[in-house]
Amino acid sequence: MQNVALIELGGFLVAILLLVLNQFRISLQQLPEERTLRKILMILLVLIVLDVIAVADLSKLSFIKPEAKFIIGLVNCAGSILVPYLWNLFIHYKVYGSAYYFRKYFVPITLPLVMGILFCITRSYKLSLGYSTLTTTNVWYITNIISIFYLIMASIISFRSARKNTTKTGKRLEMYFCWIMVIPVTAIILQTIAIKNWFPIVCPVFALVFLHIYVSQQNMLITLDYLTGLNNERRLNTYLRDKTADLTSGQRLFLVVLTLDNINHIRRKFGKTKVDEILVAFADFLRTMMPNDNTFLAHHKKYSFAIVLEKKSWEETEAFCNSLITGSTKSPIQEIIPWPITFSINFSEFGMPGVNNVIELLDDTQNNCFKPATALNEANTAEDS
Repeated sequence: MQNVALIELGGFLVAILLLVLNQFRISLQQLPEERTLRKILMILLVLIVLDVIAVADLSKLSFIKPEAKFIIGLVNCAGSILVPYLWNLFIHYKVYGSAYYFRKYFVPITLPLVMGILFCITRSYKLSLGYSTLTTTNVWYITNIISIFYLIMASIISFRSARKNTTKTGKRLEMYFCWIMVIPVTAIILQTIAIKNWFPIVCPVFALVFLHIYVSQQNMLITLDYLTGLNNERRLNTYLRDKTADLTSGQRLFLVVLTLDNINHIRRKFGKTKVDEILVAFADFLRTMMPNDNTFLAHHKKYSFAIVLEKKSWEETEAFCNSLITGSTKSPIQEIIPWPITFSINFSEFGMPGVNNVIELLDDTQNNCFKPATALNEANTAEDS
């Protein structure tokens, strides 16, 4: 009965994984971390198929030659180590933004994987005599130890990064990456304890966990900007569409767009990392300046932020914009680099002549300047060079 249940679960997971992998091919931007997640799901797809075959008991399938059984056992063993290994690579992309440290420490990181695969090769010949003997060999224990090692290492990296992260969204995401792997680690331990009652649960659990990670990533991409933790442009458009369709009686709808000045000069002088730091700090500053109600904040364009306000009069919006200008001069963002951090302010109001929908509201901000961009003081910047 349990074998039938596993076969049914395996078939269901295979179908879901195929759909997700197809979605990767169609819609994702193919960033390095997305390609890594895709590889993980592909390996899990193969491992689940092998688990289903194992339930049928390879020793009873006379048409499968010993060489094929050897390869199946080796792939199953190596794949179960490779998934946690690639999870480490995924975490490096997410936490550090690149695989720099992964490549820097490639040898010590990869050594357990290589040792495990070599051990599998030397012992997998015995598995070719009968797939079920996998549970009685040291291969099983070695595989579990290496897998748990990689999972714990990735969780430590995520936890350490989460403690340093200054954004709520980034901290929450990295803590999610840290604790989500408790589930497969628990499954591995339970599987080891229940060795005599062979029922492979590790790969199905891994598949369910990574499917949950995939869905979480997609939800984040739909509504949030990962760097700043603010609403993204898609969420802004949805909010504006809803608000323009059902504006509160007696209220006027204003859109204020703030664009950081001289970012290209800052990047050339201080590097991309400082630019990202400024964007994050500016987002945090705007959060502290938001009124408690009837406001919406989003990362609009690359170096622009949008604020949607419901106010009774233009004077209220004007006072709010002035408070942003005054507050920014005393904000911690001014301590990031020796140059002053300034921004321009443009605005538009829904319902004004020629501003009757979301597109016109967004476009009209270019026609109304509240505070122009501030040019760099060339004399000051020359002193810093």
